[in-house]
Amino acid sequence: MSHVGVNLLWMVPGQVGGTEESTLASLRALAARADADLDLRLFVSAELLAAHGDLADHPRVEVLPWSTRSRATRILAESTWLARATKGLDLVHHAGGTVPLRRSTPCVLTLHDLQPLERQATHGRVKRAYLSLAIPRSVSAARRVVVPSEFVRRSVLARFGTDPAKVVVVHHGVARSPGEPEDVIRARYDLPGPVVLYPAITYPHKNHRVLVAAFAEVVRRRPETTLVLTGGAGTEELALRRQVADLGLEARVRRTGRIPARDVAGLYDLADVVAVPSHYEGFGLPAAEAMVHGRALVAARTTALPEVVGDAGVLVDPDDVTAWAEALDRLLGDPAERGRLAAAGAARSARWTWQANAAALTGVYREALASGTG
Repeated sequence: MSHVGVNLLWMVPGQVGGTEESTLASLRALAARADADLDLRLFVSAELLAAHGDLADHPRVEVLPWSTRSRATRILAESTWLARATKGLDLVHHAGGTVPLRRSTPCVLTLHDLQPLERQATHGRVKRAYLSLAIPRSVSAARRVVVPSEFVRRSVLARFGTDPAKVVVVHHGVARSPGEPEDVIRARYDLPGPVVLYPAITYPHKNHRVLVAAFAEVVRRRPETTLVLTGGAGTEELALRRQVADLGLEARVRRTGRIPARDVAGLYDLADVVAVPSHYEGFGLPAAEAMVHGRALVAARTTALPEVVGDAGVLVDPDDVTAWAEALDRLLGDPAERGRLAAAGAARSARWTWQANAAALTGVYREALASGTG
């Protein structure tokens, strides 16, 4: 039997968006497989365990005995406590995009995207400086690099000249989550009419600005429509609230913040259109989730989104406000086209299961264990 550790110290609950949910869902699927040749061990912070109590049900969980509230503390913990705790394991999966400077065990790396290097305006100067050194070093150190899309794989190969055999696409899984009933969600969030949904933390690259500007045009034609913006508060939160106020949209925009998963699923189920105007996605979970819930989708024609959406949604230039307004208005007024896109999305998303994700990931572990280098 091979002993494989998974480093989750990097994961700060509520701050890493869809990466948090996708990583944890992947781990749950891995645990459900119970592969006889792989003993999986999780290394977590107390904060993560408090936010996701089901992690405690895993048979092999080790909890860091101090807080990881600061980035510096997390980085230090990985190179000290984690290096000691994983000594003697056969492999460690660093699932957060970097490999610790000091480590005692061969490793696999998950690299969700190269946004810090390719879209530098979305990250602070100190974080960019750290990642510009840490990411190339991590790619070099890992026996295998797991990426969520061909878009990210091409980016890694082009930027680092990595051996193509070393970089493996493992698509995220997407599952239709049970949601609160429609009448409950409509009452809870005051949604009497048509709904446009965008679930995303208010980070700059999520591009709420263009969507809200386009929605102002939609409301002029369809005043009964409501835009629902879920997700935690990022660095663009105040700018978003100012824009909504300046455009006089307070009555037509619901800014819910982070809400329970059953509420998010319920919003997907009742939304007439899901919009994903993001400038940068390594995969694009909101788009995939819209598809698995059978919703009509409008997404930005950039990065991994065209790869994920294919012909199951409308693709629009991320910065073209007029095109966004027209696409949203057209779908809101065309139930037949919404139905066609919904069916196409549901069919396309059927390939992205967590079972397939876990099977692919165990294959990567076995390849890395057999490679004997790195």
